[in-house]
Amino acid sequence: MKMRAMGFCGADDSIAPKLLQMLSMHYPWIEWGVLFRPDLEGTPRYASMSWVERLAACAHQTPMKLAGHLCGSRCQEVLEGNHAFVKELTLLGFKRVQINATAANKVVVLPDKVNEYVANLLNCMKNVPEIEWIIQCNEETKAIWQPLVQNPPENMSILFDASCGLGVPMIEFPKPLPHVKCGYAGGIGPDNIADMLNRIFAAANDIPIWIDMESSLRSTILDPKHGSKDVFSIEKCFTCADIGVTSFGLSMNNY
Repeated sequence: MKMRAMGFCGADDSIAPKLLQMLSMHYPWIEWGVLFRPDLEGTPRYASMSWVERLAACAHQTPMKLAGHLCGSRCQEVLEGNHAFVKELTLLGFKRVQINATAANKVVVLPDKVNEYVANLLNCMKNVPEIEWIIQCNEETKAIWQPLVQNPPENMSILFDASCGLGVPMIEFPKPLPHVKCGYAGGIGPDNIADMLNRIFAAANDIPIWIDMESSLRSTILDPKHGSKDVFSIEKCFTCADIGVTSFGLSMNNY
């Protein structure tokens, strides 16, 4: 069983970056996913840039895996060939970006421009080689990922996510594609991660993979001033990481 990363996406202003840092110190294979979508910046799941800068400061102090998940206009920019924001993320310590080119993420993919999008993505990967570029692999994004996996650059990977980021539990567990790094997402969370990992590892057949989760990591708390509040749950992240150690033998740093 080989895992490249356990991804926790949607970290936002509701959680102190230093808490993420503390968890990463014990579980170095955790990857914190930050959703970037300017029109929703500062709302639940979408961190403010000031918060991202505090997270980056923590990552410069101690090793932390950081991934930027590009949505809305940030994804649209990349499809149009603009990699400037991704370059900025490298300076903040991000090592991977995920291209969420789906309608659910408010991204417009025009069928007659697909060849242009593919060429632009390849150009972005070439111009920012220090970043691993993750492409969502599902029916909606098929026109983009299919040509890309024919001859994938070394810094490209794909994420099997049939639910297109909506958190619907996986029912199919495809085998990793040859010559490209692969990850799995779709309804994984603290309540089912043990079963999901068993099925994913069986499909992977000892090929290193990663997993990613988002919707299952949310909690609703009561705020005296604002009523119910949607927050990122560090407790749920810990539960998943602990299961990774106790049930699957993932390594842990002891201090």
